[in-house]
Amino acid sequence: MGVKVGIDLGTTFSAVAVINEKTGQPNIVPNTAGERITPSVIQFTENGDIIVGTEAKDAYEFGEYGCTSVFKRCMGNDEPYCTFYGKSYSSEELSAILLRYLKEEAEAVLHQTIDEAVVTVPAYFYHKERGATLRAAKRAGLNVRQLINEPTAAAMSYGVNHWRENANILVYDLGGGTFDVTLVEMKKNGQMISKQTKGNHILGGKDWDSSLSSLIINKIESEIAYYKQDHPEIESIVAQSAESIKKQLTTKNTAQISLYLPEYGTYKTEISIDDFNSVTVDLLNETGTLCRDVLQEAGLTWENLTDILLVGGSTRMRQVSDYLYKLSGNRHKPLTQVNPDEAVALGAAIQVHLPLPKYIVLSSAPSDDKDLKTANYQFRKTKAKPKSYLPGKIGKETALPSALSIVQRDVVAHAMGVIAVNQEGTAYINKTIVPANQTIPVKYAESFNYYTSSYEENEVEIYVLQGEKPPLESEIIGKYVVSGITHNPNENPTIIKIQYSYDINGMIHVQARQGNGKSDLPIREEGIPDDMSKYGRPIDESEKPKKLGDLYVVMALDVSGSMSGKPLKNASDAMCNFIDMLSDYPGKVEIGVLAVSDRTCCVQALTTNMEKCKKETQSITCGLTGYCNAADPFDEIKNMLHGKKGKKIGIVLADGVWENQYDAVLRAKKCHKSEIDIIGIGFGSADEQFLKDISSGDIDSMMVARSGELTKSFGKIAQEIGGSGKKHSRFDTKQKTETWQAPGE
Repeated sequence: MGVKVGIDLGTTFSAVAVINEKTGQPNIVPNTAGERITPSVIQFTENGDIIVGTEAKDAYEFGEYGCTSVFKRCMGNDEPYCTFYGKSYSSEELSAILLRYLKEEAEAVLHQTIDEAVVTVPAYFYHKERGATLRAAKRAGLNVRQLINEPTAAAMSYGVNHWRENANILVYDLGGGTFDVTLVEMKKNGQMISKQTKGNHILGGKDWDSSLSSLIINKIESEIAYYKQDHPEIESIVAQSAESIKKQLTTKNTAQISLYLPEYGTYKTEISIDDFNSVTVDLLNETGTLCRDVLQEAGLTWENLTDILLVGGSTRMRQVSDYLYKLSGNRHKPLTQVNPDEAVALGAAIQVHLPLPKYIVLSSAPSDDKDLKTANYQFRKTKAKPKSYLPGKIGKETALPSALSIVQRDVVAHAMGVIAVNQEGTAYINKTIVPANQTIPVKYAESFNYYTSSYEENEVEIYVLQGEKPPLESEIIGKYVVSGITHNPNENPTIIKIQYSYDINGMIHVQARQGNGKSDLPIREEGIPDDMSKYGRPIDESEKPKKLGDLYVVMALDVSGSMSGKPLKNASDAMCNFIDMLSDYPGKVEIGVLAVSDRTCCVQALTTNMEKCKKETQSITCGLTGYCNAADPFDEIKNMLHGKKGKKIGIVLADGVWENQYDAVLRAKKCHKSEIDIIGIGFGSADEQFLKDISSGDIDSMMVARSGELTKSFGKIAQEIGGSGKKHSRFDTKQKTETWQAPGE
């Protein structure tokens, strides 16, 4: 029988925890040496051995070759993190080695195999870092149930024995390499909700070490003349001692330093706590800014806050508690009821036994007021309501009946967006799809509908971002290309629906379906181009839709007796569809409609009101102007378009043979001389040569076998004159679709 564990994959120390079957409480699983936490340090030896943990850390501090640490900071980066004995290792590979060691050590102590694990990550990890963590765990032979944010896991560990209804806890998690701050609310019946989170995954205790090292090196350079130039060896010696000096200053006001320096001998000096605080105050202020941002976005003040919980080994520095106490207006002395090195693993051990939450469906994407366009689609923006998490009456502190009675919901730290074009068409922007601090797992319910050409095998390209800054300042997650689009000549446009989701691990998924299809279209991830600089510059004029001038179109529909029934319905539907295709024409569009048979009647004068034009077109009845073909529409077309400046087009739909075709051709040629393009479309028993004679030639006349194929003919016309019948796609916000099953659901 196997066991489920929680794993804190830390920058400086890692830990494994398990639920005690007898007590129902989480316990740390020590390694085979009896250590409750394992240093996240690896040493590679010349004979091919790999050493992990305390022995590797000791070797690192003695300056031995082949040692590496702090690789967690570079998760998601495929570049080599270190190279020893001719072999390079990425951060993902190093993490896999560490995780395998933790797995094997825990299994040896527990005398059971690990069936399932929850692995912790910094809340501010992006999609790429989270993906690398999952792959590292798989390489290590772990079956990962889910990833969980470190502050959330720590809050769960704390809440088991210190539950207070309506409490708002600010979890301040300062580890060796990363920093997160998360606002967590405790509610009724063990419900714990993460509300807001921010962080910096390259800010942690190692930065305090670096600042301390710089302080010591400056002292050495000021006192020893020949060390005023760069000395990498000296920097290494100082760096290896920085952590122990920092620990001295945790309990003492002065740290005594004794270093053996090459070409000098033993160098002694001392560093005061005030010296240390002065060179690290900027680092503290950076964490304080993130704390204030979390509270402000949650609609809270320090006064509204219930408590501050310290997590992470670096919070043992005295300056952290003192700083937060002052920052809170001397209201909150940070809590120290949890072991900062163990709380995250303990919380993960709880989470591995809890049921996974179901997906939340967003009904609309929060945004601003203006419409926004991308190269492929258009967005309707709405204002998001401000959040407020003001607590109610704080309940009395109590222990939960069981650690497994917690019901936890986490949030994603980063907004998900796509590269879009602003309303003015002048610049690329980051359009938010899923907001930051949204409860996960979540999927966006209002799928994006793309209108594509019905003549070519189109693909839709999407650049997905994380963050809320401009495209090149945000994290570009990837280029997703939707393919496998098929086309029905009777359906134009073709509708492609896009769905975005964040799964329980905070990983992004993009799915696509065609029309009302039930199967996902293929989506491939392509490499991000090396040169993305265009998305940081004003949009080049060559990329903008060309101004084609104003467009005037008159459509004349044959309403003789042969059009009765389905032919007339098909024709009017195709005309209305054509009107929709011209909605994105880059210029003013006016459309008029005529009915023609024994006489000609104006059904709709030229108008920019497309909805009205479609309504009048649908109202046309067979025999409206008689049941034979004695008349033609060309004089009326010429009169309607007289004096118009721009592109002028007359479209004539003919069924059967007209009585006075010779006279009709003469009048059509008068339209040609007046710079009016005439396009003849025929079906049924129409005379194909007549269609060619009346057409001006800029756009060929068309003969279709059935009236049901008219949509395709109109699409070709739209393509020629610059509407959405060309190879082009457009997002329509008016259509809503139901979401479908997301990955992991």
